[in-house]
Amino acid sequence: MNDSLSDIVTALKKAGTVLISVHKNPDGDALGSQLGLMVALEKLGKKVTAHNLDPVPEIYRFLPQANRVKTGRPVQGAYDALVVLDSDPPRTGLFDDGYPAKTLINVDHHMTNSRIWPLTWLDLDASATGEMIYTMATLLGVSLDREIALCLYTAIFTDTGSYRYSNTTAKCMRISADLLDAGADPWLVTENVYESFSYKRIKFLGQVLSDMARSEDGRIAWVVITDELYRASGTSAEDTENFINFVRSVKGVEVAVLFRQTAPAQYKVSFRSKGRADVAVVATKFGGGGHKNAAGCVVEGTAAEIIGTVLGAVSSSLQPPRNS
Repeated sequence: MNDSLSDIVTALKKAGTVLISVHKNPDGDALGSQLGLMVALEKLGKKVTAHNLDPVPEIYRFLPQANRVKTGRPVQGAYDALVVLDSDPPRTGLFDDGYPAKTLINVDHHMTNSRIWPLTWLDLDASATGEMIYTMATLLGVSLDREIALCLYTAIFTDTGSYRYSNTTAKCMRISADLLDAGADPWLVTENVYESFSYKRIKFLGQVLSDMARSEDGRIAWVVITDELYRASGTSAEDTENFINFVRSVKGVEVAVLFRQTAPAQYKVSFRSKGRADVAVVATKFGGGGHKNAAGCVVEGTAAEIIGTVLGAVSSSLQPPRNS
């Protein structure tokens, strides 16, 4: 067993109260891992609180216990242990004034994690943080039930792009089989995450894609989502989940970029790569992070300034064309 993992398991066994948090704008892996670990620890008799900066997106509210996730500032109470999942601890956006626990635990699979806490388990080979929580639950002696299985299956399913991305491994497929045996319902996950979009969201997607642009050589494509677009369409940031995957699906595109306005002079930038470009390196240049094929950051400035600077960095990251 990994030494860090062993120490984390020991610390969690000793803790009576546990706070679990994930990164801003939580995705399926973050939420599935968080809720799966919460249920697992409660089966051991722990008192567990899940608290994130941002609310659970509608498409993930089908997850067991999702209605228990607290959101916003401040975080109330004191705990024996704080566990941050799927993220470098600062990316939770919650603990600028200090951490409400003596024992600090970080579990993640992103190469850009800074490992600032001594109790950090980082597994770059894991398909998703949910895969790591499966291993942790096993070592904690927790038997899988339907709730845990559904949460962890969702985590792995979404972070591998429905088992389509290059991070899909034989190991994660074997774990997913165990989760199905334990009661995870694959159609329930698929229906909620990919096939239950509102009418206005689909119309909004059409608007966003109608203004998609691409570089002269066709290797980079991007879309821009502004506050004005939200107001005109009656949508919100929550409705943009997975939009970037449509941009990446364009033939010939190697890197897709989504610029989403988050303040008058601020944009959240999401990157997706088909594998040749390392977008985590690009995101790191702007204070962000992620994986080789999926990363993000927040950049200050006007839309024109941000788009020009970011696309320049993406262009520099591209390898020579295959036919050159």
